[in-house]
Amino acid sequence: MSSSWQRIHLLVRELGVSAAFLYLLDRLLRRISNTCGLYYYLFVAQPLADQPRLPPTRGKSFTFRLLQAPEPVLNRLDRPTAVINQRFVQGAQCLVATKNDVLVGCIWFIRDAYVEDEVRVDYLLPQDGRCVWDFDVFVAESERLGFLFAKQWDAFDALLKPQSIRYTVSRINAFNQRSIASHRSLGAKDCGRALFLRLGQFQWMLSSQRPFIAFGGRPKLHIGPKGAPES
Repeated sequence: MSSSWQRIHLLVRELGVSAAFLYLLDRLLRRISNTCGLYYYLFVAQPLADQPRLPPTRGKSFTFRLLQAPEPVLNRLDRPTAVINQRFVQGAQCLVATKNDVLVGCIWFIRDAYVEDEVRVDYLLPQDGRCVWDFDVFVAESERLGFLFAKQWDAFDALLKPQSIRYTVSRINAFNQRSIASHRSLGAKDCGRALFLRLGQFQWMLSSQRPFIAFGGRPKLHIGPKGAPES
């Protein structure tokens, strides 16, 4: 019992009381059924960096390439083929990083709107053309202590700047403190939260963004940097 309380104490210290309660409730729901769960998301807007994070001499072993259609190099991502195909069908693009012709990292992104694949919701970005939605950022385990993380964000920024993009917007699992810290180290600022409860086919949403509350259906959630006009 003491070890259980110790784990709960550490969880509260890491997440805070409210998030720790939601996390434990999520674990309980998933034990009941794999069709049940709580999804707690933090939305962040990350400005493109004014200057590269790394000097040109760093990360020279990596090659970056933009994909707009499926290619065999993506097989290393271990994502279902149908998922990869659907991403491209909805207009997503993928900036891949390779080393010796092997995929070691990538950043997926899309303009205007993104169809979420964990819960039933569409994210809508402001229509002023300043933002893209990034998702499924991947860095191979062998490269996580090296230069790739910063280098691929430099490459991503260099790709987007000539297109007048100023922010990249994304959602993070609010229970994942490591991911939150990584985004904030790159200058990301919070721009909203949402909580989804799934019980089989039933879904309920509570969000700080329009439309704020939704029961069932597929709500369209407006996300963007604070101060940016909504669509």
